[in-house]
Amino acid sequence: MKNKKWLQIMGLAMSLPSIIFVAVWGSMQLAKMHIITQTQAVFLFLAIIGNMLFMMVYYAYKRKN
Repeated sequence: MKNKKWLQIMGLAMSLPSIIFVAVWGSMQLAKMHIITQTQAVFLFLAIIGNMLFMMVYYAYKRKN
């Protein structure tokens, strides 16, 4: 592969849809079992997705040269 430095970013970008589904399902299951509240479940989901997006931008910025 010629462009190995972008492999990690592409891996994160391609796994983002499945991570969204798993994060929603997992956080809602925790809320349904009354381990966390519904509001905490939403914030947990947003934190996971925000972290993934931040990591994609961070790796892209770090490897832009």
